[in-house]
Amino acid sequence: MSTLAPLLRSVRATVPSREVSGVAETGVPGVVFFWIDTPTPRSPLLYAPGIVILGQGRKVGFLGGRTYTYDADTCLVLGVPVPFECASHGTPEEPLLGIRLTLDLGSLHSLVARFAGRLGLDPLERPSRLHGVEPLRMQGDLLDATERLLRCLADPIDRAVVGPAAVEEIVYRVLRSEHGRVLYALTQHQTPYAQVAQALERIHADCSEALSVEDLARTSGMAVSSFHRAFKEVTGETPLQYLKKVRLLKAKGLIVFDGKRVDEAAHAVGYASPSQFSREFKRYFNVPPSEARSLPYSDGLPMPA
Repeated sequence: MSTLAPLLRSVRATVPSREVSGVAETGVPGVVFFWIDTPTPRSPLLYAPGIVILGQGRKVGFLGGRTYTYDADTCLVLGVPVPFECASHGTPEEPLLGIRLTLDLGSLHSLVARFAGRLGLDPLERPSRLHGVEPLRMQGDLLDATERLLRCLADPIDRAVVGPAAVEEIVYRVLRSEHGRVLYALTQHQTPYAQVAQALERIHADCSEALSVEDLARTSGMAVSSFHRAFKEVTGETPLQYLKKVRLLKAKGLIVFDGKRVDEAAHAVGYASPSQFSREFKRYFNVPPSEARSLPYSDGLPMPA
């Protein structure tokens, strides 16, 4: 049995919500708790950069032809935001329970500046392939740091003092792991990975604008052909596929969580034609936008992961 499961069940007992799925703040900046009490079919989600840790239950993610299984033994490290498709495996008897650590780039830069040389990370090295999402075994010091984080949640003073230190240690342990470059490369501005991350930042900030591959390549400071290749390696999508999915996922959030009408949501994410938006929404989610609230992860607050 996972050593994290009892700690996460204790956290769940403090959350008054009886919804079958949801999220709750933990009191530690950048850390949220989430639960799912029922099996959830494969459904599109927008994952933000961060670290997803499960102590009970299992998720299977799908991105660009790759399949990721993460559970009590394996966490998920995301260096960039990705439109992910995910199936969740939790039941009322054994709910899926986990936490998500949001990636703070300022803290990451500070950590790398303090430790990169000692970690043996070479800023001039260019890994041949670097994906935006990687699974990582939950073991050793990483597991110990996560246990400390969960244990501190029961006490407000511990949350304030131990919590941020535990979060920093978790990020540090990830940096030292086999997939630490997923985070480290974000701090090295001249790597293709970091340049793609700049383009992703623009997509998320300006998704309602008429963005072309040429525009995004200029943002990243790369030639179009090199940018297109690096973008697909990092995200599993072409730039235009990624942009379309981000628009549709953001529109779903506007409809479900902000109460926007379908035409308002379509306009807000850059669609001039509501009918085209409805066609593409149905093709992606398998339901028309008028039924967006019937989709998984549409009850309560937006799911963080």
